[in-house]
Amino acid sequence: MTEFRQLTVIARDDQAELLEELLFLADAQAVTLVDDGDTPIFEPPIGSHPVWPQTQIQALFCDERPDSEILEDLATYFQRANILIELPKEFTSLPDEDWIRASLDQFKPIKIGGLWIRPSWNDAPIPEDLTVLNLDPGLAFGTGMHPTTQLCLEWLSARRLSGQTVMDFGCGSGILGIAASRLGASQVTGIDIDPQALISTENNASLNNLVVETLLPDQTPSCTYDIVIANILADPLIELASTLTGFARPGGKIVMAGLLDKQADQVEAAYPAIVFDDKVSKEGWTRLSGIKAE
Repeated sequence: MTEFRQLTVIARDDQAELLEELLFLADAQAVTLVDDGDTPIFEPPIGSHPVWPQTQIQALFCDERPDSEILEDLATYFQRANILIELPKEFTSLPDEDWIRASLDQFKPIKIGGLWIRPSWNDAPIPEDLTVLNLDPGLAFGTGMHPTTQLCLEWLSARRLSGQTVMDFGCGSGILGIAASRLGASQVTGIDIDPQALISTENNASLNNLVVETLLPDQTPSCTYDIVIANILADPLIELASTLTGFARPGGKIVMAGLLDKQADQVEAAYPAIVFDDKVSKEGWTRLSGIKAE
C-alpha cells in the first residue's frame, strides 16, 4: 500500500522559495513552509511570499518510489542549483489522511504584470483587465512564486506578443510559454531535459485550452524564433550560450533568468552577439534581456 511520507529540510530565508520549487520538481505532492524558530510575520503585503530567517520546509510524497530514489533526484537538483544543504537520510511516515486536499489552500492566485495566475481549482473573482493563466503546481519547476519566474512573466506581460514565435528553453511547468501564448504569441515551443516537465507543460497548456509544442533537447528544431526565453541557472546559461543565441532570429529577443545578481556580468559576457538592455534585479536575482544583432 502506498503511504504518505514527509521529508523535512531547514533553509535560510534566501533559499526557501527555490527549495520549494526543487521539491515540486522531485514530484512532491505538497510543500509546506513552517517557521523553524519563533519569528512571527504580521500582516505581510498582499501578494507577497514571506519567509522566516530559518524556515522548515516539509515536503509530502505519496508514490511507489523508494526513499533512496527521491533523495538521489533531490541531491542532483540541489547540486545544479548550488544549494548546499544536507538531505535527511530517511523520510517520516504519516497517518493516512487527505493531505493533498488539505494542501491546496496554500496555492493562491497571484497578479504578475497583466497576468492573473491561479490554480485551476480556485474560483475567486478575477480582477478586471487581467489575462488569466491556469496553472496546477506540483509537476515541475515554475509556480510563479519565485523571483526569477516573476521577472520573466513581467517582461512578457510588458510586450506586444501578437503573432510572435516563442521558444521557452527549460520550460518546467510551462508557465512562461503558456503565458506567452495567452498574451498573443502565435507559436510556442517548450524544451526541457526532463520528460516530466514536458508532461506538466502539456497538462497546464490544456488547462488554458492551448497547445504548446514540447520537445526534448535531442529533438531540437532547426527554425529560429522571435523570442527565446530561458529561466534556468547561470552555469547552463553560459554553457548553452551559442545554442540559445542560435535559436533567436537576427533582430530577435533573448530573455534569461535564474542567475544571481553577482553572476549577471559573467552570463552577459558569454553572449557577444546580444545587445543587452539594462539589468533588472529582484530579491537578489537578475533578469538579462536584449536583441540579437542583425
